[in-house]
Amino acid sequence: MPIILSFAKVNDQLWAAGPEGLYKVKGEALEAVPQPEVELACCGTDGERILVGGLPHGTAFSLDSGSNWQASWMDGVEGPVLCIAADPRVTESGVLLAGSAGGGLLRSHNRGHSWTVCNFGLQDFTVLTIAWAPVAPADEWPQWEVVFAGTEDGVYRSPNAGRGWKRSEGLDGVVQIVAVAPDFHSSGIVLAGTEEMGLWRSTDGGRCFTHVTDGPSRVDALTSTADGWLLSDEAQLWRSSDGLNWQPVAESKPALTLFATAQGVWHGGEQGIALLPK
Repeated sequence: MPIILSFAKVNDQLWAAGPEGLYKVKGEALEAVPQPEVELACCGTDGERILVGGLPHGTAFSLDSGSNWQASWMDGVEGPVLCIAADPRVTESGVLLAGSAGGGLLRSHNRGHSWTVCNFGLQDFTVLTIAWAPVAPADEWPQWEVVFAGTEDGVYRSPNAGRGWKRSEGLDGVVQIVAVAPDFHSSGIVLAGTEEMGLWRSTDGGRCFTHVTDGPSRVDALTSTADGWLLSDEAQLWRSSDGLNWQPVAESKPALTLFATAQGVWHGGEQGIALLPK
């Protein structure tokens, strides 16, 4: 089975991507789909089209399920795109963010046709992960559009949909993955995972992080779920209801990426894909 590093869902079709290619998920099988990147790092979506990130094109997108592809304009960034994440209001805003190796963050307002560098406030230009907060409640003011970026020197927070960034306090090191609580606007909880320093948790909206002392010592993948959190270390999956207390998932296999859906959580890694049902 191919190594899987990311998932994306376009309408009812789940996609998976890794260094060996792009795939449509059919049950728990993978159907290879030709795509233009020589070095593929990730896939993403605006809900209607599939995008891929890597080299040599930075990003490219397809409007017809991978039959035809168009390369994006990348604003001079030549490094590979490592992650792609859509604004939760992308159907209205058209906004996507992409993280690159060495070129920092890029922002698209036209669903990935073209990108503009948005590194104001960013001090590290290798962006490994991007995580959007849910849309703010209608009665909340101001209407912040919060998004997080995990880099090689910590977590950065943007209150304005990726236009400007400020480094979060407390966590100094390589952050592979960030996950935001579904009730973020009331709880303020954000989790950040690292390979060497374990799990970190924020309760103030991602402004400051503290180490989770009782969590796994390594985090390779992390996601929020309807009833809590799921993460993977190098050996197995772990569950938590609060992000502080963790229990191993019996007979589980380790993952390099986790993707929550209505059916359960898909996990991908060195052994392909599998679904952990609800």
